[in-house]
Amino acid sequence: MSLRILIYLILVTVSTALPAWGVELTPFSVRNLSPPALVKGLPVAESVRLNQPGQSSVRLGFDIANIATDNQRDDELIVLDGETYVATLGLRYGLAEHLQVGFDLPWVWQSKGFLDSFIEDFHDLFGLPNGDRNNMPKDKINYLYSSSDGDDFLLDEEANSIGDIRLLAAWQWLDTEQAAASLQASIKAPTGDSDKFTGSGGWDISLALSAQRDFPLEKGGASLWGGLGGSWLDDGDVLQSRTENWAASGWLGAGWSPLDWLGLKLQLDSHSALYDSDLKEIGNAALMLTMGGTLGLGEATALDIGVGEDLATSTSPDVVFHLNLNHNF
Repeated sequence: MSLRILIYLILVTVSTALPAWGVELTPFSVRNLSPPALVKGLPVAESVRLNQPGQSSVRLGFDIANIATDNQRDDELIVLDGETYVATLGLRYGLAEHLQVGFDLPWVWQSKGFLDSFIEDFHDLFGLPNGDRNNMPKDKINYLYSSSDGDDFLLDEEANSIGDIRLLAAWQWLDTEQAAASLQASIKAPTGDSDKFTGSGGWDISLALSAQRDFPLEKGGASLWGGLGGSWLDDGDVLQSRTENWAASGWLGAGWSPLDWLGLKLQLDSHSALYDSDLKEIGNAALMLTMGGTLGLGEATALDIGVGEDLATSTSPDVVFHLNLNHNF
């Protein structure tokens, strides 16, 4: 199925769902899906307003990420060419006053993909450079790293498995009509497969502080949100000797709801380098931009739709398509 047909079907589905109900402006729950970064347990932005005691929310996310880059420096060589699909089932439960617990259970596919031609045509249409894509075969998978110290990886065939499960707990320390803040802790367990780039083979622990300020407008509303986090990353099995054991993360976003059923959103996400390397693909800080919005599909149901771009070239996928369906009950 072509991307154009897929977008058309989504639009038809959305239009038949209207009229819809009011939406809550919340952050995009996105992360760096470059294979070496995906396996690390960095904190992910999400709603700073937690569930009340006994209230639950279920989320089903689906992300498609396409990357094509290669680089060589001194004794290091890297090739990242492929497509990653991640389906995530998440649960959040209000355990007590101001306390929420939950988990994220991902399934990860490393694939040859189908978006290479579309991305190249899009770049050509707007006069944008294709960079390393011009030197790579279309719709192939090749994740390769080699160095003189013998710490390397190679995946050149499609693979999929359960990813690394994340266990979460959050504490609401501020909740007013127009402002909210929460502290979130997470533990990532090594349930994935490092040989398939569905997991790191190690435990990761993260702590993040996030806040949001809402602004009522004459028509609709607007919001600003942001967060800062720190992580301890186990060496794991992916570039074990080069893993940076401490990493910082952050996000900053804004939203505007011009209609009761629609919220438009923009968000920047960043993290520090995850590996000790001279290659920018794994040794530089990442900066990603996600644009899109939220559609209200019912009194307790909302759908996030976003498109992500790598502002720091080659440190994250060239393009990411993000869907996240959330239902409260």
